[in-house]
Amino acid sequence: MHKFFFTLAALGACIFVSCNRSSVPESFNHNADPAALGVSSERIEALDTVLQGFVDDQKVSCVTAFVAKGGDVVYEKSFGFKDVENKVPARPDDIYVLFSQTKAIVAVALMTLYEQGKCGLEDPISKYIPGFTDQVLTDVADDGTFTAVPAERPVTISHLMSHSSGYLAPLTNKLNRIQMASGVREPAPRNTVGASVEANKTLPLGFQPGTEWNYNYDMDVIAYLVEILSGKTLQEYLKEVIFKPLGMDHTAYYFDDPSLKERFVITYTKRDGQLVKSPMSSIDAIFDGPKTFASGTYGLYGPIEDYAKFCQMLLNGGEFNHHRILKKETIDLMLENQLPEVNSGGKGFRFGRGFELFDHPDKEKIAPQMSSSCFRWGGAAGTEYLMDPENDLVILYYISMWGSTGTYPTFLKTAYDLFQ
Repeated sequence: MHKFFFTLAALGACIFVSCNRSSVPESFNHNADPAALGVSSERIEALDTVLQGFVDDQKVSCVTAFVAKGGDVVYEKSFGFKDVENKVPARPDDIYVLFSQTKAIVAVALMTLYEQGKCGLEDPISKYIPGFTDQVLTDVADDGTFTAVPAERPVTISHLMSHSSGYLAPLTNKLNRIQMASGVREPAPRNTVGASVEANKTLPLGFQPGTEWNYNYDMDVIAYLVEILSGKTLQEYLKEVIFKPLGMDHTAYYFDDPSLKERFVITYTKRDGQLVKSPMSSIDAIFDGPKTFASGTYGLYGPIEDYAKFCQMLLNGGEFNHHRILKKETIDLMLENQLPEVNSGGKGFRFGRGFELFDHPDKEKIAPQMSSSCFRWGGAAGTEYLMDPENDLVILYYISMWGSTGTYPTFLKTAYDLFQ
């Protein structure tokens, strides 16, 4: 009898665990009925009209949008041409340049190492990168003379993940430019991210750590730290711990299969009211280059649904595709504000260990329907991603335009309107 009840209890525990695991979507459901989710065909058509209008008005060359609620894909469509000159239509599986969307992936990689006990978030970065500067600039003259004072606190991993370290801040960059122009300093090498950081680590900081927000090269230091702690290149580690487990099969810094070239979206800019190819549009180097420089700041390419899987993992509390990448409590740490109340990001601006946050009462929302639990970021060519835990939403918007188009807020409001 005791054996029977023990077996029954064990079975119940297994059922509970199974139910608990199935409480989050492990894959995207592409066969969802929008009407069952309260999404009407009229609202879908309204979003179609908005996105096609961006193309018709030549605000963008093409656009791909992705909206999922609770893992149910409500919207995934493309409009326009990924190659305007040759009239090649955009498709949802096209590969976009992600620029700063690279940062969140590298931040998650670092947090996997934190979970392994290989670092503490408040550890000084000099613990792992000896010789990292402990000086802060107070003034830089045009002739390159400068004054500096000791840092009031060491640069920590948290400072770097929230862009509040002072590393390569404007005053530092001014000194760097003057020194390079005069021959005092050589440009940082671009063969590996480690070599780049090693060359820049002695430059004095641009402000006292933790007192300001300065975007955006702090994540290169984090990328180098991932390599130091893991003993692997950044490319190897990201593939092993994030891309392969999540099924992000076509996200990478570099590619070997030339047949994928036809899936790449050309980057455009506006000149005299016309769409013209941007100088950033060449992809030759990612197929034919040395393939050794993998930055924490930018450099990844990938299709929209690959990144949506990464976003859904975060929304799920660290799990997707039957793989746990992070613990929920670790993601909660990433969503803790690290900035002082007043900073250069603007009124109510907050940034965690990898993401912009919207939990400040003075923070202006990109779209009025956003909840205060949202976290997001994007890339320089117009790609955007957003997770809204309160509304159980993952929303991505991909364009490939150099320079502001002003289209994202209109898209985001209309995307939320799907559920109104």
